[in-house]
Amino acid sequence: MDPEIQQASDALLASDPDLQEEHTIRPSSSSSSGCPFASQHSREPSLPYQFIPLKSGSHKVSEGTKRLMEEEVSFDDLKTMTHAFYQLAFQDDTLDKFIRSHSDPHGDRFAKWIHQKLSGSDLWDQDRQTRNLSPVTVANDRIVIVRDRTSAHSAAWWSPKRPADQVGRRFQLDECRVWMRLHFWAMRQAGLVEKSPSFADYYVKFIGHFVSVYEKRATKFARESFRWSADPKNTEAYIQGGRIMKDVLGVKHTEAKNTLPEEEVDYEWPHHQLP
Repeated sequence: MDPEIQQASDALLASDPDLQEEHTIRPSSSSSSGCPFASQHSREPSLPYQFIPLKSGSHKVSEGTKRLMEEEVSFDDLKTMTHAFYQLAFQDDTLDKFIRSHSDPHGDRFAKWIHQKLSGSDLWDQDRQTRNLSPVTVANDRIVIVRDRTSAHSAAWWSPKRPADQVGRRFQLDECRVWMRLHFWAMRQAGLVEKSPSFADYYVKFIGHFVSVYEKRATKFARESFRWSADPKNTEAYIQGGRIMKDVLGVKHTEAKNTLPEEEVDYEWPHHQLP
């Protein structure tokens, strides 16, 4: 591993309790949560909404999130969403520059990570145990080994597709907002907002929680990103504009937060939200 990239990975790891918790692969357990691949859920729309709180600190599986995975959203549903996201990301002028290769199983890995975080399964840990750890070359002929979420994002900062003056730079607020908008659009494309309002509500909070490790100020924009993805006029204008989010890119935090409703300009959400 390139020393500078390793240093960036170590700093990222040290900054976040969720990444620290993920750093150790847990022993596989046959009693974890059953086989999600065999789970077949009803396609009846609009299951009854139930509020599920998200507590502060590192993310923990709860009875509410387990219920979502067991009764409302299948692993296949998650894969449909994450594959849709990467199809959008590959075409996006901003995000694709972070993705060194389209051939890696990005969508499957992302779905496994989500499933493990919400259900307590060990799908993602199993995937990491069999992951190809061959060194890869990134910008400036630096060498990295991608083995987990920490190293994957550090490698993305040094993607050879990034402009030379941006290589090594961490994710910025505007880039995080683009990422969230496309991800929530993918969730809508997968039909999960209609299928499980409870999942959709929790998942916006879930993404708001996890995006903070890359840019703490991005959390407050999660709900705005979700709303943006609901309007076909927004998505059509984005496509017609060359898949460049001109209303987000280059907009500083002080200006961007003025576009939010007053009740969303706080740092309590999503951890202290009431039903």
